[in-house]
Amino acid sequence: MHHGVIKYLPSGILGVPGWAALTILVAAISTVPAAAQGGGKLAPHRAIYGMTLAGTSSAQAPSSIRGVMSYEFTDKCDGWQTDTKVLLRTAHGSGPEVENLRVMKTWEAKDGRGFRFGFTETHGGQVRSRVKGVAVLDENGGVAEYTRPAPRRVALPPGTLFPARHIAALIKRAEAGGGHFGKVVFDGTADNEPYQVSAVIGAPEKADARLTDIKKILPGGRSWKARLAYFPVAAEAITPEFELDIFYREDGIIERMLQDYGSYVVEARLRQIEMLPKDGCAVR
Repeated sequence: MHHGVIKYLPSGILGVPGWAALTILVAAISTVPAAAQGGGKLAPHRAIYGMTLAGTSSAQAPSSIRGVMSYEFTDKCDGWQTDTKVLLRTAHGSGPEVENLRVMKTWEAKDGRGFRFGFTETHGGQVRSRVKGVAVLDENGGVAEYTRPAPRRVALPPGTLFPARHIAALIKRAEAGGGHFGKVVFDGTADNEPYQVSAVIGAPEKADARLTDIKKILPGGRSWKARLAYFPVAAEAITPEFELDIFYREDGIIERMLQDYGSYVVEARLRQIEMLPKDGCAVR
């Protein structure tokens, strides 16, 4: 995963762009403005996801991954704020587990024009990475300004979307019948951003296809499965850097996610959810 300037796979597991895309995706789906939704049903909430190793296809893959992801999405009146934490413990073979903690906070203007982001990663008890910056967009494109780990500027092409606007478009496409959908997206988590995100959205999931443990804590609602492939725009790659499978509802809540890194797959599954106040302007 790229964060700042360095690309690596912490402890040989979750790469940063994939992890960040997953956490931003969870938060962004929860923050789609009501005006962008068909039913306007989305609500701020606090969620807990259990994370596990779902499968491997290589001897070099981790032998175990376990952890938890939590995030809180709140309405700040003029924007949406997300606070995300991911704690993972991973091991290779008979070796010891290594702990990795990532903390991310973002704010996105409800008009889709402004975005702030910050990220800290601690690996084995030591701070490994800090990223911070802001970005702006208009009809001609935009620019992202990083202040950490070092000052730098990234140009954003016309048509770029921030995470919440991207997910709003995915939900709208799903309600219209799904199919292929591609957009350039910037979330501030990788040195080679922005990404061209190519999504394939399936038909609505059947009610009996939902996992029993998830139905117990989150009943009802239409849902879809989408496959998202992430291509660094600057690299002009013909194969994706990573891919995500997401199972998301019409009310914007993600039930499950699968991160596919080729030699292994990591699953994040909803375990707890708490709804939060809907009107950020009223609670100020």
